[in-house]
Amino acid sequence: MFRLKARALPRRLPLLALVLLLPLFLQGCWTLEHYSARVRIEADGSYKYSIEGSAVHTATVFALRRAEYDARTGKSKPEDVKKMKGDAEAKLSKDLEMLSKDPRVASITSTGGGRVRFMASGKGSIAGGEIIFQERDAPLSYAQAPGGSLSVRVKDAVVGRNAETLGIKVEGDVTVTLAEGIQVLEHNAMKTPTVPGGAYRWHIESPAGPAPHLVIRLPKQ
Repeated sequence: MFRLKARALPRRLPLLALVLLLPLFLQGCWTLEHYSARVRIEADGSYKYSIEGSAVHTATVFALRRAEYDARTGKSKPEDVKKMKGDAEAKLSKDLEMLSKDPRVASITSTGGGRVRFMASGKGSIAGGEIIFQERDAPLSYAQAPGGSLSVRVKDAVVGRNAETLGIKVEGDVTVTLAEGIQVLEHNAMKTPTVPGGAYRWHIESPAGPAPHLVIRLPKQ
């Protein structure tokens, strides 16, 4: 789970609500596998993010494995197994067609076995103290904390809920770059910038690991 805590300025303007992992790849039908996610936060609170890598279509993988099991054990007739696999691939094709029409998705291609390669990106900003999403589906939940701070989290974990069930090894790299003037009050990054304008970096492998987080303060505008 990628989490960002934000503290308000004296005028109590909430800071960045980080939209890192796109909701279309965090919904129940998808599990991220290998990915690289990047975020650039500007001094005015606007931000851009992108993510690319591979993902697994959960329903397709489950269905294909069930069909293979039935074929090995003789539980289903060959024609029934063929139909099960065809139905699974048809569901994947339908979801891929839907995603290909999403303006955030630059490319998405099936690589077989219920897996896809993808590239996607988006942007957002904070204005007037309100979080403004340009995504159709807001992937965040958030709560106002004492002192005007804002605690924000992505609704699904960085390591998908189905990863362990499917036996998928998840590896991800997360990079956050901040514009000049943004103060970092706290962080748990594995690597930190060595020069101004550098990046905070995390490597994601385990759902049991600590969630990457930043506590920042935007400069006065």
